[in-house]
Amino acid sequence: MSTEDCGACTGLQLQTPQPIANRSGLATLRYRVGDYGQFKASLLSQLSSSQFAPLAGLKSRDSDDFTVALIDAFACSAEVLSFYQERIAHESWLRTATERLSLQEMGKLIAYTLKPGVAAETQLAFALETPPAPPPNLPPEPGNFVTGVPAALTLASGLKVQSLAGPGEQAQTFETVETLAEARPEWNAMRPWLSETVSPQRYDTETYVSGLRNNLKPGDALLFVGAEFLSNPNSNAWDLRFLDAVDLQTEQDRTRLRWRRGLGSINPPANPAARPSLFVLRRRSAVYGHNAPSWLAMPLSYRDNYPGGLDGSTRASEWPHYTLSPAGATASGGHVDLEGLAAEVVNGSYAVLAKGGFNYAAEPAPAGSYLELYKVLNVAEVSRAEFGLSGKVSRLLLQGANYFDQFQDQVRGSTVFAQSEALQLAPYPVDTAVSGARIPVQAAANGLLPGRRLLLRGQRVSDGASVCYPLTLVAAHAVDTQRCELEVSPALPAALRRESVVVWGNVALASHGESVAELLGSGQGAQRFQRFELKQAPLCYRAADQELGVAAQLSLQVGELIWQERPSLFDAGPKDHVYCLTVDEQGKRYALFGDGIHGARLPSGVNNIRASYRKGLGAAGNVRAETLTQLLSRPLGLKSVANPLAAEGGTEPEAAETARQNMPLATRTLGRVVSLQDYEDFARAFSGIAKAQARVLQRGQQRFICLSLAAPGGAAITAASPVWQHLQAALLRSGDPLVQLQLLGAQLSHFRVGLRVKVESDRVPAEVLAAVEAELRARYAFETRELGQPVQQSELIQRVQAVPGVRAVELRRLYGGSQPLAQTLPSCQDRLLAAAMRVQGQSLLPAELLSLAPGPLDELTEMT
Repeated sequence: MSTEDCGACTGLQLQTPQPIANRSGLATLRYRVGDYGQFKASLLSQLSSSQFAPLAGLKSRDSDDFTVALIDAFACSAEVLSFYQERIAHESWLRTATERLSLQEMGKLIAYTLKPGVAAETQLAFALETPPAPPPNLPPEPGNFVTGVPAALTLASGLKVQSLAGPGEQAQTFETVETLAEARPEWNAMRPWLSETVSPQRYDTETYVSGLRNNLKPGDALLFVGAEFLSNPNSNAWDLRFLDAVDLQTEQDRTRLRWRRGLGSINPPANPAARPSLFVLRRRSAVYGHNAPSWLAMPLSYRDNYPGGLDGSTRASEWPHYTLSPAGATASGGHVDLEGLAAEVVNGSYAVLAKGGFNYAAEPAPAGSYLELYKVLNVAEVSRAEFGLSGKVSRLLLQGANYFDQFQDQVRGSTVFAQSEALQLAPYPVDTAVSGARIPVQAAANGLLPGRRLLLRGQRVSDGASVCYPLTLVAAHAVDTQRCELEVSPALPAALRRESVVVWGNVALASHGESVAELLGSGQGAQRFQRFELKQAPLCYRAADQELGVAAQLSLQVGELIWQERPSLFDAGPKDHVYCLTVDEQGKRYALFGDGIHGARLPSGVNNIRASYRKGLGAAGNVRAETLTQLLSRPLGLKSVANPLAAEGGTEPEAAETARQNMPLATRTLGRVVSLQDYEDFARAFSGIAKAQARVLQRGQQRFICLSLAAPGGAAITAASPVWQHLQAALLRSGDPLVQLQLLGAQLSHFRVGLRVKVESDRVPAEVLAAVEAELRARYAFETRELGQPVQQSELIQRVQAVPGVRAVELRRLYGGSQPLAQTLPSCQDRLLAAAMRVQGQSLLPAELLSLAPGPLDELTEMT
């Protein structure tokens, strides 16, 4: 070894440039040709090199030597340059880039645009004030009663609503993005009718009447009379039945009446009256003379001297003029004298004449039986002395059919049911579940037009859970002037308890964000590619059925013309009034105009560039249900607002990791969907979709391309979600529209873990256990899992074992998911399976994604 301090003979070797070689698949690269020490050593070695003979005179290697100091300075500079060169190299590859701008610029090479994020959307239910009714006896002159509250209201697009922020939250502003052409107070909250007055039907054996004090008892005669009888006394639109049971229902303030024989007739066939009125016939009476002694039992001398009697040689069997109507009868009715006085029988009431058996249990009627209904035209009190009897009677003048034929000579065999008293039919309780595509509501059908948005809330019959469904009105079918049935699409997926159902009819779609108007600046006709910053950030993007999945909510007006947005100016002509949106490294967005070749230049003018756009997007807009309750815009007549459904679909701008995964997908599909993999790639690259998996399933003779979908963060995604609807439309437009395509919301399940950890002796146990839990939550979070991916016990142990400070691990619990049943029970499974897409019965079921349950681990303790 040399002992010379100068170091001139130490034999330094050239160490730079270092060779650059990186295998594929690395997350970081080595791209430096040298570091400080290597650069300095290489330069010092060249001082003694024969290639640089003029430098041979520089013998000193001391740090304070000017030459060595210059070398040291250069080595420092080279260190910095090589460091940034390596950083630049990292930003040049998709896998290693860390800056969003780098990913953005790489995406431009393949016409890929980083997803800007999506604004959340929801449907708002508005309530309107009901105009007050004018006071009674108000003079009809104009201006006597002016309320100012409109009976109907048009809610224009752009109506602002703000959320009620919870702890640690910020209030979010939403705006309606469509005009609600007509809103009415009666559509605020429509409910099904829970009772209805049902007209007695054929074969009915019971009905309900209002009240508890009707003084009804078994054996009373009930009369059902249709309106047809009033216009045609020969009509058979009536029924007479006799009560078998009377049940008082105190809670409902009604009385249940039951009889034996159903309404209507089998022989002869006859239906009961349509919408009949119900009466009870309080008086049951015989006719005058029914109890007269037998004519043949009277002495012969009495018979000979009786007015109208015959001589003794004639053997008549009954009294002379022994008829129901001594005053005579006609084809349209006659008189009948009731035994005794019946002051309660009044003109205009009903009476039924009966002969033979009348309270029989079933048809056919007993032989000789007959019933007929009559209208009482007049009631008189007269005295009679006939048939060996005398006394005052009530004489009824009857109007009806078959009087002369059936009853004229039936004095002893006739019974009169009279003194009709009207009973009020009580509404029947209606407790049938609301299901299918027809929703009964207490609202007139007038004005409820097809295409109207509706929101329905109710409790499921199966489990009592409260659910809310967005619906579209297909048609409103009138039941009567105050009720209708709403035909909706889609049909309700589950039956709902009738009393819990409410339908909101004043509904409009709203999106996160608020409108702003901005003066961007002045156009310069001589300037190429002029651009202007949109100062109100972030620019709002809504879900749309195009390849990117979103559309900017921006309108640019140049002078009096509205210019159109293009993804790029590359294919724009010199006269096309177009612009494109660009974004810089700070995320600021600019409107970029053409150069006269690729897009028209801006015309010169002072402050002639104006923008109208909406700002706001991201996950902050995914507000909870019933929180959008603050009206920032309140037109006259608008009372309140709420969001029965949580806002959904709001996503942040595309993260770097997601961009790395999705960027190659665009080059696979190129805007077209052909193969099965294309469907999956197209869906995964669509804004608002985080996970997608495509499979072909066969149900019967039909084959489907099925896509299981999951939204960012594991948020729910359903057929009512805007992202779902726009993705489906984009797939049908970009692919074969005849393909049977079925979108399915992924089944998001959780699994649970319990373990014990042996900690290294030089570590703090609490810190190691916290690191273990953090590692598990990071590795088994929604973002890092795939649809259908199982959870392996060996992989989980490996993850825990790799945490610094862990010496050993004992897995005690591993269970969860949905199937098979054994793995869902508390146990320690070797592997947890995630369900694949499948056909079960007639249902297409989605794939399952297994992630670690968000609650505390079943067990996480130190092993002693």
